[in-house]
Amino acid sequence: MMVALLILLLAASPTLAGPGEVRCPPDAVAVGPSCVDLYEASVWQIPPDAKKLRTRILRGEVTLADLRAGGATQVSPMTEGTCADVHYPPTFGDFGTWTEPLYAVSIPGVLPTTCTSWFQAQQLCHIAGKRLLTNAEWQGAAAGTPDPGAADDTLTTCTTASSLADLTGKRSKCVSVWGVHDMVGNAWEWIADWGETASACGSWLPEMGNDLSCIGGGDGGSNPTGMSLMPRRGWLRPAKFMLVEDPTPGPNTPAGIIRGGNFAIQDQSGVFAYVQAIPLTTRSRSTGFRCVR
Repeated sequence: MMVALLILLLAASPTLAGPGEVRCPPDAVAVGPSCVDLYEASVWQIPPDAKKLRTRILRGEVTLADLRAGGATQVSPMTEGTCADVHYPPTFGDFGTWTEPLYAVSIPGVLPTTCTSWFQAQQLCHIAGKRLLTNAEWQGAAAGTPDPGAADDTLTTCTTASSLADLTGKRSKCVSVWGVHDMVGNAWEWIADWGETASACGSWLPEMGNDLSCIGGGDGGSNPTGMSLMPRRGWLRPAKFMLVEDPTPGPNTPAGIIRGGNFAIQDQSGVFAYVQAIPLTTRSRSTGFRCVR
């Protein structure tokens, strides 16, 4: 059993196809030496006896039609409400402890899975034979993604001024120079890195899009996130971002990092949008993730 699993994971790993060229599975694209998922992750529960379906997932070959035909169920697609009533199965806990696997899949045509803690996202990528992107990998894969800001046309541009995320891959102009979809807006994406809790929020330079940046060392005091420094455009209003179960980090605890912005914060989204202020157990309806091999 373990040998068979190892063979499957090796088959899905990046392989050199020529000088400087990496061959990736159908669900990913080569960005430098890595295979970055084309789409934001959707999480699926599959029947225990669906061995062929599991094999296709691990090889990066599964399609939405395969999942539906195989009796799979998507877990926690982005909700219009809050995460309070959205929960993973009890067999897949918020702290990443699980007894029955779920699978992170990169496919077009579905809402991204959100209301997912960092620990869950990490394990979901690992189960699928992948991992979360590092900050440097995320920045590289996002290069060249157009940023419409408030000019979201609701059809082809990145989803940055809408009431909810759009289906993965639907926005035809929201593609990086590498071919990766939806890295600006739609859903914030957890990355692998941790850091100190942000003590201040601001914006990048105008020529870099004025994207949101929350960074710096927090002291765990009465306002450890410093979020009150970002009142404009209602960034803290529930409809925009903070639909979470545990938005306040404890003192002397690391913060997770999310990238890219979300569906509603307009010019604060972008390829430089960076928030280092989110507790690792946060489950937000606007925060999902993406995997890489």
